[in-house]
Order: sequence, then structure tokens, then C-alpha cells
Amino acid sequence: MIPWLLFAGHMCDESMWSGVGFQGPVVHADITRDDRVEGMAQRALEAAPPRFVAVGFSMGGIAAIQLARLAGARMAGLVLLDTNPGADLPERQEMRLTQQDAVRAGRLREVVADELKPNYLAEANCARRDLLHQTMAMALDLGPDVFLRQVEALRVRPDSWPLLGEIVAPVLAACGIEDRLCTPAMHRKIADHAPRGECAVIEGAGHLLPLEQPVALSQLLKKWAQRHHLELEDA
Repeated sequence: MIPWLLFAGHMCDESMWSGVGFQGPVVHADITRDDRVEGMAQRALEAAPPRFVAVGFSMGGIAAIQLARLAGARMAGLVLLDTNPGADLPERQEMRLTQQDAVRAGRLREVVADELKPNYLAEANCARRDLLHQTMAMALDLGPDVFLRQVEALRVRPDSWPLLGEIVAPVLAACGIEDRLCTPAMHRKIADHAPRGECAVIEGAGHLLPLEQPVALSQLLKKWAQRHHLELEDA
């Protein structure tokens, strides 16, 4: 079976995938050491199996699109979850500079909490202490240096929309129906841009789809992989 190459999101670690059942082997990309998404993609490629299906969540999806530019035929498929292929908007760039200043001043917990509360969860999940605790714990475990590098990578990222049209592998764009950061409309656009693109929207989830609805995501990935015969190929 083809391995899955997983890209976690901003200030998320491997534990974010713990509830998602993957058919076949899993490899985790390291996106903690670079301050450019292009560097994250290059580092992931150097550690990747000869052939793989890339799965990128949020910022990890941006890096995974860059990987598609480098990987060629090694990429058997691409899954983009709750992600935004566009360059950062000017107002978001300004916000990220403010966040970086706050984190340098020792306020990582405050910055993560302020960003998480209004933006990340479906309405029904906003009071779920397990999700809030896990998200905060991942961020604090990774620490301020990783935050600064990843936020810089987001702030200066290139526009990746043109790259989607060059991906020959099947592409699945999926998100939570209540994702306010990377909306269902954006994922339909991603699917339209990719020559072999498909879109799926999952109920009961906001931006943190792999944490909010891991079983539904597992089922979606299994059916998508079977449809494109990815589970039948050699690793």
C-alpha cells in the first residue's frame, strides 16, 4: 500500500491525527524547522518514501501543494484539508507581526487562545474541553520558536493557486462545513482548479476537521483512496 505523508497544521503535532484511521503506513512530515513553506516541502520530500499520498491540514496543506511542485510522479495523490492556497492578505500579515511580537514577549498561551476561540471550532464543539485542551497542549509543547517560524512561513507564503492546475495526481479538497477560516466555497474552488479535483464538506466540524470529526474523515479518505485504486499500488 502507498504510504500516507501527513502534514500537520500550524502549531499542531502528530497527535492531531490520532483519531483518524489510515489504511496503510504513515509518515509524518516535519514542518517545525523552516520559516518558509518551500523549505518545509523540500525537507518533507527528502524524508518521503519513493511514492506517497500527501495529506496536508491547514498550513500543512499549503506546504503539501508546494511539495506537489517538487515531487512529480512520486506523489500518487493529494488531500488538502481546511486549507487556503492563496498568499496571505495584508491585514493577516499585520496581525501575524503583532502575534510574533506578543510571543517574543512570552505570551504564546494568550495568542493561541485568542486565535482559537473565535475561529477554529464548529458551534457545537466550542465547549468541548478535550479539543480546547489538546489544541493548547500541542501549541505549548511545540513552543515559541516553532510558532515564530511557522507564522513567518504563513505571512510570506506565495500564491499557490496556479500550482493546483499542474497537479496530475487526484486531489481531494475537504473541510468542515463550519470552517470560517478556509470555507467550503474555497475548497470547491480548489477542486475546480485541480484537473482531477474533488470536494467534500463534512458536517459537525469547523476548521479542526481531523480533531472534530476523525471518524467521518477516515471514512472519506478510505472511499477516496479506493476510488482511485491508491490502496492497490506498491509502496
